[in-house]
Amino acid sequence: MAGDKQSQDPPSSAFQFKTQPFDIAKQAEEGKKRTFTGVAYSGEVIQGHYYWGDVVFDLDTMQIKTPLGALIDHDTGKRAGVVRSFTKDNQGGLQVVGDLLSNKYGQEVTQDSDEGYPWQMSVYIDPGSIEEVERGEVVVNGKTLKAPITIFRNGVIREVSFCALGADDNTSAVAASHTPRQFNKQEDTDVTELEQLKADNQKLTTERDNALNELKQFKATKRTDDITALETELKVQFSAEDKTAYTNMDDATFSFAAKQLRQFSSKTPEQQPAPQPTPTQPNPALAHLFTHQANGGQGGAGQPQGSALDQAFHQFAAAQK
Repeated sequence: MAGDKQSQDPPSSAFQFKTQPFDIAKQAEEGKKRTFTGVAYSGEVIQGHYYWGDVVFDLDTMQIKTPLGALIDHDTGKRAGVVRSFTKDNQGGLQVVGDLLSNKYGQEVTQDSDEGYPWQMSVYIDPGSIEEVERGEVVVNGKTLKAPITIFRNGVIREVSFCALGADDNTSAVAASHTPRQFNKQEDTDVTELEQLKADNQKLTTERDNALNELKQFKATKRTDDITALETELKVQFSAEDKTAYTNMDDATFSFAAKQLRQFSSKTPEQQPAPQPTPTQPNPALAHLFTHQANGGQGGAGQPQGSALDQAFHQFAAAQK
């Protein structure tokens, strides 16, 4: 159930608790307002709640300001009285004292009470945080309580209500804010943070892989364009094997090889150096270069096997030793 609490706001019924009856003073003098007193919250544990399990409200951090509205069934359109004062301590809980209004709602409460109807008091409390203690013990309202237990802390009393139906024999707290600002549960928080970290890591990994794939694709496209441009510049047609070798070269090796090709292809036969002997153990990445032959347009039909391009490759390979 903890996971459900984390993923969505609790239903309004999750903040409803059974209450104790309150007292409405009998009218002693004509013209004076009828007063009421009641225990808004006893300070005890509310046991076995269907949503929270065992739950307690922290009186030390609870806040209330007077005058405070008193409604019927938490309906702001049914104003029945005003809380004028209160007391709050671990022994008596939160007790309130107020006046009933002379309007129809205030008269409804007094008349029904005079005839024996068991109105019950409720409060609307806006908790600053909701804490779930899973193990061990915790001290709340001067009492050592055993886990598991739910604690409402930093609650602000927004209004009290006269309710036709109660729900709890142990406390008069009935309704809390339907959108608590903070929900503290250490174990669930740890799990949630871990899951979030995993999700963030997966997102970063995906973004990295996508970037690397884009870079790889960009480099492959650029290398293909560079090889095509080199063919055009040198007026040659590289074989499929040559193109594969050029494609697999790293940037530095390809740049050097292209430079050598341009340098030696621009020389006349008289300017070209003598052929270099083939190294006994050429660089594997350049092995194909030693079988490369210039096309017929580079040196005439009668040009020997040691063409300008072959000589360039031999010299480059020798420099790599």
